Amino acid sequence: MEVYVSQFVVFVMLVVRITALVVTAPVLGYQAIPVQVKVALGLFLALVFYPLASAPGTALDTRLLPLVVVALKEAAVGLLLGFVLTLLFAGARFAGDIIGFSMGFSLANVFDPESAQSVSLVGQFFYLVTLLLFILLNGHHFVLEALHLSYTAVPIGGLGLNLLLGQGVVKLTGFIFIIALKLAAPVIVALFLIDVGLAVLARVVPQMNVFMVSFPLKITVGLAMLMATGPMVIFVFKKLLTSFETDVLAIVKVL
Repeated sequence: MEVYVSQFVVFVMLVVRITALVVTAPVLGYQAIPVQVKVALGLFLALVFYPLASAPGTALDTRLLPLVVVALKEAAVGLLLGFVLTLLFAGARFAGDIIGFSMGFSLANVFDPESAQSVSLVGQFFYLVTLLLFILLNGHHFVLEALHLSYTAVPIGGLGLNLLLGQGVVKLTGFIFIIALKLAAPVIVALFLIDVGLAVLARVVPQMNVFMVSFPLKITVGLAMLMATGPMVIFVFKKLLTSFETDVLAIVKVL
């Protein structure tokens, strides 16, 4: 009887870690997905990963206080994985925010049903494109791979304080700015040159209302650059995704 209770506890801890990941991970954690679907997905994935986590030697203390501690550790692992995976999309949205601000779209916001708040128009566009590319490049398979590796690196209840883990998360957080810079650089440079040209024009022809000319000009140039650099952005994103996946797996290994 104790064996069955112990194995049931292992399954519950599987559900805790996986559900914490599902509610925070990209694609899986989208708020438009009903809670019932997320719970069902968590239970299904727990059944899939159960043979790995319930290997011989996997035994947990079934007393209440130790179980609560283990459950908190499992939730922390799942939330950490989900947080790290969302950094890629945060970088892409940040790139769109920078471009939108430079184009004069700082007040042009749209409602994001996922975060339930207003977000930048171009930032939301970059986020959705990144999400689509993530799925097309089998990024959701990578989420499952990271989850699988987490059980190899961190058995149930095995999470502890690790200096390398903190350093890895900080490094990956800085990856947001690298993503934003590389994705937004072509458009930002073009808009900067437009600003320089308008500044020179304002000095040469002071009677001209440069402020009124700048709005349609920067929007036109910005949209044209977005269309022209689309293939390059996709190529850069593929490279960034490969580097990002390597860094995420490195973090999982030092959990």
